[in-house]
Amino acid sequence: MAKAVSSDRADFSRPHFLPGVELVSVSYRDRAFPVHAHDGYVVGTVIGGAEQLEVAGTTHLVGTGDVLRLHPGEPHANRSVGSDVLRYLVLYLSPESITPYLGGATLAFPGAVSGDRRLAATVASVHATLSTAPAEKLAQESAMMTLVRALADNDAHERPSLAGGERVVVARVQAWIEAHLAENFGLAELAAVAGLSVFRLAHLFKQNTGLSPIAYRNQRRIAAARRLLLAGQPIADIALQLGFADQSHLTRQFQRIVGVSPQRYRQQ
Repeated sequence: MAKAVSSDRADFSRPHFLPGVELVSVSYRDRAFPVHAHDGYVVGTVIGGAEQLEVAGTTHLVGTGDVLRLHPGEPHANRSVGSDVLRYLVLYLSPESITPYLGGATLAFPGAVSGDRRLAATVASVHATLSTAPAEKLAQESAMMTLVRALADNDAHERPSLAGGERVVVARVQAWIEAHLAENFGLAELAAVAGLSVFRLAHLFKQNTGLSPIAYRNQRRIAAARRLLLAGQPIADIALQLGFADQSHLTRQFQRIVGVSPQRYRQQ
């Protein structure tokens, strides 16, 4: 009997004149991603099938023609649902990549999912333009302007702010984790950084970030791995540099969060 061919595919590309912008075209038959977050904004639209998206304790069914919008660092989990192949187009946008187009304003979303078909068409059109456009600066920046204006005009408003004291403590711990990614630290070290008990720190960190400290550490390691892969460093060296047990350990976590192997990610 012939072996079934997997329909899973994730293709990455990066417009030359738009640093901090990454495009992804995805096709998944049966795939699930655990709770994770991205460094930048995530904007995408489903063009076939459907997925289940969990954000801030709410479960959304995102179908064909819907738009998903996530803020930097916003924890979420997603998986394909139904019998049809899930196909969607996503743009990962660093905060710095969209600042020039906002004129001093901020970009905030009223919800994670929108059924606005005009916005979905804009997302798909911009994704297609940036995926196929020639290496022309004006064309790429004009497409970005179109996308950012569409997002900003979609009745956006700011999210509630965290309490000042909590924000400072969590930010201090996040910065410490970032500076010690490769180290084998535990909750006691993080609690000492925060000046709190282990129990209080774990609760506050999860409450304010949506991730446990270990999940956050893993996310930051993978984010760093992506940068090092694109810089051309050997995968085995990256694994050692970031504190993974070995290259296989890095590969497993990378595939689980990004959806492709480190080697495939770098080749695209």
